[in-house]
Amino acid sequence: MAEKLNKAGMSPGKSADHGEYLMLISLALDGMLDPEEKEQLDGHLEQCSGCRAQWLLWQAIDDRLRAAPVPVPAPGFSRSVAQRLAQQERLRNLRIGVMLTVFTLLVWSLGLVGVCALTGTLVYTNLDRLAETSLFLNEVWAVAGVVGHSLWEVVVEIAATPAALGVASAYLVIAVAAIAVWCIIIQRTTQPLRSRG
Repeated sequence: MAEKLNKAGMSPGKSADHGEYLMLISLALDGMLDPEEKEQLDGHLEQCSGCRAQWLLWQAIDDRLRAAPVPVPAPGFSRSVAQRLAQQERLRNLRIGVMLTVFTLLVWSLGLVGVCALTGTLVYTNLDRLAETSLFLNEVWAVAGVVGHSLWEVVVEIAATPAALGVASAYLVIAVAAIAVWCIIIQRTTQPLRSRG
């Protein structure tokens, strides 16, 4: 700044005295001076060759800047940017989904390995009780078979009654409809905000 002032005929020591006028010059270029300030600046510019040179220099720079063409984005620029942002969001969501899937599989795998190791340890340490456990499981299987057969007979009896068949069919339709509505609600609430509407 001092070099420009020296070239314009103003010494660096005097530039501090002319700081107010440099501010007025800047405001004048922006069209923000009131009539009093404009008169004060004009009076000073008539007397001070350094400020007058600065004024002419800044006017020339201002004229060049105003004459320069304003860059206009290419047609479709905003659409292209919006598409890129949407693609980046989809990729981010895909990455998050893949990471969550891998993490879930890892956790389930570790849990399965732990259960298998625990079961193996329990079986190995209790081999003598394995025969007793086998007999117990056979008895449980036999009881489950009897209960299952009984339930099957009840279902067959209910199906033979038209009123019971109608109630069961209505319940099935209502359950399927409720599950479908629930799936739609979950899908809409998990969509990104911009894709709604």
